[in-house]
Amino acid sequence: MNEHDDVWERPVSRRGFMAVSALAAMAAASGGRLGADALAATESDAASGTLFYYNWADYVNPKTYSDFTKASGIKVKKDFYVSNEALLAKLKGGARGYDLAVPTGYMVQILASEKLLMPIDWKKIPNATKYANPKFRRLPFDPKDQWSVIKDWGTTGYMYRKDLVKERPTTWRQFVNLAKTKYSGKVTVLDGIPECVGSMLVMLGYSYNSDNARELNEAKEELIALKPHLLSITSTEYKQLLVSGKAVMSLGWNGDAAAAGHKKPVTYVVAKESGEFWVDSYVIPVGAKNPDAAHAWIDYVFRPKANSLETQYTLYGSALKPAVAKTVLPKTVLANPAVFPPPATLAKMEPNNVSAKGNALRNRIWTEFKAA
Repeated sequence: MNEHDDVWERPVSRRGFMAVSALAAMAAASGGRLGADALAATESDAASGTLFYYNWADYVNPKTYSDFTKASGIKVKKDFYVSNEALLAKLKGGARGYDLAVPTGYMVQILASEKLLMPIDWKKIPNATKYANPKFRRLPFDPKDQWSVIKDWGTTGYMYRKDLVKERPTTWRQFVNLAKTKYSGKVTVLDGIPECVGSMLVMLGYSYNSDNARELNEAKEELIALKPHLLSITSTEYKQLLVSGKAVMSLGWNGDAAAAGHKKPVTYVVAKESGEFWVDSYVIPVGAKNPDAAHAWIDYVFRPKANSLETQYTLYGSALKPAVAKTVLPKTVLANPAVFPPPATLAKMEPNNVSAKGNALRNRIWTEFKAA
C-alpha cells in the first residue's frame, strides 16, 4: 500500500464498478455514521494535512492523487458511494469528517436544502475561477455558486455490444423491445430512480422531469413489464457485465460506455426520444475537518493539464473553457461523440429538475418496481 491507501480503499471502477464493502454495509446498518475510531482518525489526520474524499468509485485518475500530494503536501484518503441517494443517506445519518464529495446537480440542491453542505470560498480556487467553462457557472441547482463547483458532465443513455447485438437500436422503445424479446436476461439498468423512471418517461413522449401522476404510472408499468427480462439492476457492475458478455445492453452513463469501449466493441446511444444531461460537482460536506484541503484539491484539478488527465481517464466532458480544453486534450478525445456529444444532441436533453411531488411519486414507483 502507498501513502494514499487506507482501510477504506476498495477494488474500484468508475461510477459504480465497485462492489459494496462490508464496511459500507456496517455504516449503513448503523445509520450511516462513521465509527468512533474513524472519526478520531479524521480529526488527527486533518491536522496533519489529509483530505478525506467521498466519491464515486474510480472517478479520479490515480496519477492525480500522487501529483496532488506532491504539489500540496496533502495526503488523500478515500471512501466511495454507489449512488447519489447513498451519499444523501450517509450524510443525513450523521456521517461527518468528509472534506469533499461529488454529487450530481439535483443532489447538490437537496444536500444544500438539508443544510448538509458548507459554502465554497471562491477566493481559494483561482484556477476554477479562471478556467471553468462559464456555461457551468450559476446553474439552476446552485444559482449563486454558493455550494458547488463543476467536476465534469455527461449524459444518460444506453450502450450495447455491437458484436453481440446485430440490431442497431436508436430509440428507448427499441432498447426496451429488444430487452423483452431477443436479449431477455442479458440487459441491465441502473440502480437509480431518476435515470430509470426518466428514461421511460421520455420513451413515452413525456418530460424527463414529469410530475404528472398518470404519466408516471405509465412509466411504472413499462419498468415493471421490463423487470423479468433484466439480468441486473446495478450501477456498480454493468460495465464488467458488458465487457464479459454476460450483458449485451445496459442503461447507463456515457463515460462508462467509452471506457468499456476500450476493451470491447461497445456503442453508446443517446436515444432519439432524448435523455438526461447531468453535471457532477464538487461540494464540501458539513462537518468537514479540512475544508482548506478540499479547496486545494478543487484548485489543483482546475490546472488545465491536471484537468486533462482527469478527462482522459473518466471520459466525461471537461469542465474547462472549450478554448482551454482544446489546448490540452488529445484530438481523439475531443472528437469522441460519447465524451463530447454534438450540440444538437445536447440541445434536446434535460437535466434532472424534478419537483418534490415528482420525487415522492418516483420513490413509490421504485419501491413497486423493486418488489415486482
